[in-house]
Amino acid sequence: MASRINLPEREILFKHLALNTPKGEIAKILKRHRSALYKEINRIPGQYSPSTAQSDACLKSKNSKKTIKLQNEELQKFVKSKIFELWSPEQISGRLKLLYPNNPKMNVSTETIYRFIYNLEDEVEKTKLIKHLRRRKKKRHSRKNKTQKRGKIFNMKSIHERPQSVETRVDLGHWEGDLIIGKDHKSAIGTLVERKTRFTLIVDLLNGKDSKETVEAFIDEFERMPPCLKKTLTYDRGTEMSYHARLTTATGVEVYFADPHSPWQRGSNENTNGLIRTFYPKGTDFSNYSEEDLKVVQNSLNNRPRKVLKFLTPIEFLQANNVNL
Repeated sequence: MASRINLPEREILFKHLALNTPKGEIAKILKRHRSALYKEINRIPGQYSPSTAQSDACLKSKNSKKTIKLQNEELQKFVKSKIFELWSPEQISGRLKLLYPNNPKMNVSTETIYRFIYNLEDEVEKTKLIKHLRRRKKKRHSRKNKTQKRGKIFNMKSIHERPQSVETRVDLGHWEGDLIIGKDHKSAIGTLVERKTRFTLIVDLLNGKDSKETVEAFIDEFERMPPCLKKTLTYDRGTEMSYHARLTTATGVEVYFADPHSPWQRGSNENTNGLIRTFYPKGTDFSNYSEEDLKVVQNSLNNRPRKVLKFLTPIEFLQANNVNL
């Protein structure tokens, strides 16, 4: 099906409007969504005319700067390649402004990128690109029953005891953490996200996901970091962090626990887990993936430009602050 209504379709629409055919039936005949049909009927004021509507559509298409902008072959190639790398249109737009600040031909808005993708005439290419777009909404299931079954964590420090400076995201070295659980709860990976830069670590838990294994795996990750990145960790109340005191003793990282049913208190981590799920959907068995596989995904995330970093990548931001990992 063509992406835009064409003249033959407009003539069929005109015929059925004259016959007072219900608009829902016309939409089925044309194999178009009702909203597209109503938009077409209201394209011009007064009685619908297929020839007038066709002329209006051609004129608007001809004058569309958004369409003309993405006729630039070099720009198209950049946009497509980054979509396939799972960059969002917003990240692509921001990165182009950073790379080509004085070249309008290589600057394009987020909305224009979306329109370009959804209006591609090559249906195969369009489908591939759309599949690589990040989901804008996701379903969240209540964790109430899960948390009720969890054991107690002794000597834990509440997020409300955490230094106020952590909330401002001014300093480096403050992390948020969680697990992503695999198929049938038999496997998992750990995730650590630095609050200021959104630098992400995906932690291999192939040796097990109970508290001892999880904490030791996190300790291994923190021990590789420079001191400026080892300050605090804010975690949810999963019992995999029961040995939090061991982590603090080994690394100096103070562990604080978020309130029950309050994922927004670890918002950067929750958002990053959603990004990781684009690589590993629910039902993934993480035992089928090696540490090297996980690092490929980790590197992909850390080399994406972020709006909050003025479209630098987390790696670039750390390097600009003389932090080498």
